[in-house]
Order: sequence, then C-alpha cells, then structure tokens
Amino acid sequence: MSEAFQIGPFILKMSMLAAVISLACGFFVVTLRLKKEKVERTAIIEMLSNAVFLAFLIWKLSYVLFHFSKAIENPSSILYFSGGESGIWLAALAVAIYMARSIRKKAIPVHLVVLASATGFLAASGVYHLLTVVLENSDRWFHVQQVVSSAVFLWWLFTSKQDQTTMAFWLTLLLWFGISQVYVRFFIDVRNALFLGLSMTQIAFYLLSLLSLFLSTRLQISVTGGPSDEA
Repeated sequence: MSEAFQIGPFILKMSMLAAVISLACGFFVVTLRLKKEKVERTAIIEMLSNAVFLAFLIWKLSYVLFHFSKAIENPSSILYFSGGESGIWLAALAVAIYMARSIRKKAIPVHLVVLASATGFLAASGVYHLLTVVLENSDRWFHVQQVVSSAVFLWWLFTSKQDQTTMAFWLTLLLWFGISQVYVRFFIDVRNALFLGLSMTQIAFYLLSLLSLFLSTRLQISVTGGPSDEA
C-alpha cells in the first residue's frame, strides 16, 4: 500500500489507515467476545490498548537498533522506516513480557486474556488483509488466504464446544495456526528462502508448531500418567 492522501498538513499512508481500521475492528470483536465478562473486559481492553501502543513504538524505534548508522546519519528516517520483521519479533517479545507482568499485577484470569488477544489479533489481521486485497495488487493470493485463515480460526474460537480455559485447547489452536502460516507464506511473490526453501518467518512458525505439538504430547502424558512399568 504505497498510496497516501493528505489531511491538512499531514500525509497519511493507506497502509496506516488500514492498520487503524483493522485495530478498531479487532477491539470491537473483543468487546463482543467478552460481553459476559463486564468486570474483566475493561481491564483487558486497557491492557491490550497499551500493548498495541508498546508494540508500535518498539517496532518503529527498532529501526535505530537494526540500522544504527543510517539512523545516525539521517535521524528523520526514523519517522519513515521501521525495524521490519525483526522489529515485529522484538515488539512481540516486549509485549509478551508486559502482558505477563500486567496479568500478575492486576490478577486478570489468564484464559480471558489469551481469548481476547487471540480474538482481537485474528479479527484485526483478517480485516487488514481484506483491505490489502482491495487496495493492493501484489501478493493477492497470500492476502486472500490470510483472510480465509483468520475467518476459520475466529469461527473456531466462537463455536468450539471445547473447554477454552485449558492449555490443551490453546496448544491445538496454536499448532494449526503455525502450520497455516507456514503454508500461506509460500504464496508471497518475493520470499527470501533461508533454509530448505523456508523463509525466516516460516521457520519461526514451523518451530512454534513443533513446540506446541511437543507441549501437547507432554501434557497428554502427564494427564494419562504415561505407560506403565508393570510386566
């Protein structure tokens, strides 16, 4: 989304507008999903709002960390560039730490935070990729399949009869989400293969899926008690 339009003295990129609309939709869906949890909903939405702001700040400022010499030579470049995918992963780590501390401090039920985060992320992601399909011509099949993926996982969250307070449910969801992300990223027009035809992001999601499978297997063993040693 390279197009931009001007509002008074300000120039607003279409990608930024799409991000704002997507975030608004994400928070709206979170509100719908937590309509029965009125007490916890306010605290969770406040925490997620702070997390989004923190993520954006770190993503933008990480440009200095990953491109230090360019940032020093031209400080105004910080306003126009970001840390890219590396900045996204750094922002994700910072948000995870922030949310873990906030959950402990405010004593918010963990399963509700996970539910709200997953719901908001999938809704915002689906809307963003849908807007990208409309406004941009590149990577069309990638964005279309991301819309479908987000819709499927949202449907899973809203209709599943499984106990969503259990680790098993979320590990299963995470496993399949990671697999879906490895698959859809094969449809990116320009993809830098790092190892065995997989990009760095695909490898990260592949490892995430393996970790989810491993933890799910260990969880099942601990519940069943494992194999017996009796002859």
